[in-house]
Amino acid sequence: MPITDWLGIYRLGTAMEAVFILIITGLTSGGMFILGVRGLRLSRSGLGWVLGKVSECIGLTLLLFLLNLAVGMCSILAWRSLTRHFVSIYLASDTTLLILSLLQALTFQAWREGSRQHHRSESRGCA
Repeated sequence: MPITDWLGIYRLGTAMEAVFILIITGLTSGGMFILGVRGLRLSRSGLGWVLGKVSECIGLTLLLFLLNLAVGMCSILAWRSLTRHFVSIYLASDTTLLILSLLQALTFQAWREGSRQHHRSESRGCA
């Protein structure tokens, strides 16, 4: 069997994995929607607002990831130029950085929302 046939099988397997993941997340998302609307009596219209907040968080995560990556790379390059020790630039490309960037984004977004609510309550004289 030629190697090109193996590559086709590999691509098919990769595509099937991606479809499988999408099906699983689609099923659990649908289940959460039904649980939220029927079981917890959450409003359907509120879902659009939440999806907007999720989009904001994804954008902020990517922005922070790029910023963290740039700071990491600049730090590595500065270390290389100031010392005689070699540090690999790949050190800055750890996937943990993406997860930590997500945590930074969630923290910043919650802080921002909390500050907005605090300012609203102060302006109403409730503080």
